[in-house]
Amino acid sequence: MKQYLQSATGVTTNTPEETPVVNSSASSVDEVYAMPATQGQVRFWSLDQMHPGNPALNMPLMWQCLGKLNVDLLAMAFTLAVRRHEMLRTTFAVVDGRLSQIIGLPYIVALPVKDLQEVPDAANSSEAGRLIREHAAYRMDLFNGPLLALKLLKFAPEHHLLLVTMHHIICDGISLGILLRDIAVFYEALMKDKEPVLPELPIQFADFAVWQEEWRKSEAAGTSLNFWRKALGTNFGRLELPHDATPEGRRDVRTDSESGDIETLLISPELTARAHEFCKDQNVTLNILLFSIFCALLYRVTGQRDIVVGSPCANRNDDTEELIGLFMNIQVLRVGIEPQETFRSLLTKVQDWTLGAYENQELPFEELIYDSHFSHNNTSFEIPIFFLYQKSFMVIQRVAGLEITPLRSMSPGAVFEWMFAIVDRPEEGPRLQLEYNPNYFRPATIQRYLTSFIAVLESAVQESSIQLEMMAPTDDFLPAKLPDAQSQSAPLRNMRAVPEKQLDGGAAIMEKLEEQVATISDPIEIQLLELWRSMLGVEEITTDTNVFSLGVSSLSILRLVTRMNSLYSMGFGLASLISAPTIKMVADLVRRRYAPNTVTSLVPIQPVGTKRPLFIVHGAGGNVVNFYGLTTRIGADQPVYGVQAQALELNRPALLHLEDMAAHYLKEIRQVQPMGPYHLLGYSFGGVMVLEMAHQLLAAGETVGLLGMLDSRARDYIQVSSAEPSSNNGVSEPAGLVGFFHSQRGHGSVKGWWDFFLKDFTERRVRYTVTIAARMFSRLPAFLKNTHEINAVAARNYKVKPVSQKLTLFRAAKQADRSIPSDNGWSPIFQGGVEIHEVPGDHWQVLSVPGIDVLAKSIHGCLSRFDERVQ
Repeated sequence: MKQYLQSATGVTTNTPEETPVVNSSASSVDEVYAMPATQGQVRFWSLDQMHPGNPALNMPLMWQCLGKLNVDLLAMAFTLAVRRHEMLRTTFAVVDGRLSQIIGLPYIVALPVKDLQEVPDAANSSEAGRLIREHAAYRMDLFNGPLLALKLLKFAPEHHLLLVTMHHIICDGISLGILLRDIAVFYEALMKDKEPVLPELPIQFADFAVWQEEWRKSEAAGTSLNFWRKALGTNFGRLELPHDATPEGRRDVRTDSESGDIETLLISPELTARAHEFCKDQNVTLNILLFSIFCALLYRVTGQRDIVVGSPCANRNDDTEELIGLFMNIQVLRVGIEPQETFRSLLTKVQDWTLGAYENQELPFEELIYDSHFSHNNTSFEIPIFFLYQKSFMVIQRVAGLEITPLRSMSPGAVFEWMFAIVDRPEEGPRLQLEYNPNYFRPATIQRYLTSFIAVLESAVQESSIQLEMMAPTDDFLPAKLPDAQSQSAPLRNMRAVPEKQLDGGAAIMEKLEEQVATISDPIEIQLLELWRSMLGVEEITTDTNVFSLGVSSLSILRLVTRMNSLYSMGFGLASLISAPTIKMVADLVRRRYAPNTVTSLVPIQPVGTKRPLFIVHGAGGNVVNFYGLTTRIGADQPVYGVQAQALELNRPALLHLEDMAAHYLKEIRQVQPMGPYHLLGYSFGGVMVLEMAHQLLAAGETVGLLGMLDSRARDYIQVSSAEPSSNNGVSEPAGLVGFFHSQRGHGSVKGWWDFFLKDFTERRVRYTVTIAARMFSRLPAFLKNTHEINAVAARNYKVKPVSQKLTLFRAAKQADRSIPSDNGWSPIFQGGVEIHEVPGDHWQVLSVPGIDVLAKSIHGCLSRFDERVQ
């Protein structure tokens, strides 16, 4: 076992300080392939696009390790897990207008170690707490990765705490238990020098994604959609919880979604036993009982009789039960509370819903969001409250003299106002776990909610026929007086907080807004204004309001985009709103029948200002959405245009040679700025692109101002590393078609293999053909386009040539490989020298806080100095 791993990947050594998980042997730009993303992954990607690197989308774990620990072998165990599960080596990019999983080759996992042995009571120290919080809030970059981060805290020679943080887009709750089990098996195998024994994986998550795409077109999907239409009906909205008043100045400065805390409460063994006896008498599961209790609690708290709650479901089967991946789906419960309703009646309603939901759990939640049945009938899927009951998926592992105990981690942030989970552990029984947004609730309030849940449960198991109004004494348990049930209309929410002293002027504010509307004469702007206000739930919107300043959820914006596309037959996307974030701008696009980022490579992220524009060129994935945050920080008077991949232009053949791409970009840039000097900045792959653009500008007699690269490395384009063989469970597999069918042996018959191969080949065809096409042609037909693969081939075939210009290199302070020189290897290419600006973080963090602030300041300074010299 050890010998195989060493020969295949080299020996991993523990690292004393913080380092990224991926080291220099990670797959390079041309060693990846693209597969479709699932609807669930699109959901989390969209959430991330609204707040890049949002830690609320992380799934942090803590594993206590007691006993003698071999750190190097533990790192090797993770390396083998990465080889076994494709999801652990997956990133995401928009390819041909849709989100794709970019699956790289296996890589060596590094395990950073922080020694706290000199800290008194290290395990309970403030330093340990700081490191735990910091790691849970690790900002992930979905495009560059990695989406798995590790750190080992050493408290004593035989007492360690392993911090494991993954992005939710690559895993779900069940995945966490699978990872712990696999790591334990691999570690024991390495310690005892034997082969690991794990269940065979018949498919990988990407195969499931392909299957889901096909299933969504099937008759079964239509049947499932009809079930949800009937079960949910129409005309429902969000459930409003009474919030605590936030003292002035106490609101968290972070975004709502990046603020989160957890309060817990254990259900006593006595009450648990009575609950199980009640379930036996009523012929229901404990899940159904506790879900019904939660609905009763919400009714008692809010007074609302129309209860709408989200609930995650596993959505797994025999083929997927051993895989790491985001299989979890969201289901929606809607239950009406009748006057004098009894708990037994509510229990029956929840049971009927549960049985139907279980049979229809495969339909992605997003299908409901975009279904016209709901979107055209005053229905909102902006669900702030979720319920989850689950058996503990992580258990203590005892292997090779080491005891690994999963511990409860902290909340990295709250995506919802409430995530009410009940985790049933063998060692203690069911524990209530309420993750909440502290901007809206105090810890004492949340604890009262938990004790109220216990009180409602006590009432139910004592007498199932009790009326809901009689369950739990409100004055003793609930934090607020029940609202009047006769006045439960849910108003549109003003997403921006209004100070208390301004409330008296609310009528004046609305009158002013209406006056502004009265001055609008353009019918498209009027239509858009009504649409934005109704769909985003914000009244204070004008034609000049930037949609990203409203703080609304990404699901609301995605629904808005879908509705605008349907209304105007356009091709809007999130990138379109970045270019045109106001009603006036969108209306102008509608008049011209032009949706940005679909028919041109130039994206006007911030087109206004008196200074010379800065053109930021895309990375390997081709998209420029991740430059929006940087643009807003550089300066209000600095125009910035993103240059996204030519291959993303709709219905047009893709250019295959980097020289042709550069010429195409310059042609579009000159339509905005006819004469130089030109300011160019390329991110990663974009660095070699701006180098070629500079060559062409100089050859045409033009001048180049800022020639910048953002953490591009010369060796990625001057030499190409060889691909590493893939394997499963550390055992190499045959190559070519034999290897393909061997890896897909779970598909049964030869016909099953062939059918799957045809579907899979449809997704991977560019990987097999683009290299050959680039040798014979200069363009690739639109139906074969794959942006990531095209850029990879273009970079591999490009011959880097010296240039007389100076390079301004914005270099990540943390490099995956310490052998990388301080100039990233560019000095021999740039005869004018290399000016280096160091940016905090690694290659993936430079576009996230705090690195992005330093980067923006450095870019602004460089541009200002150049402008001063020219003047």
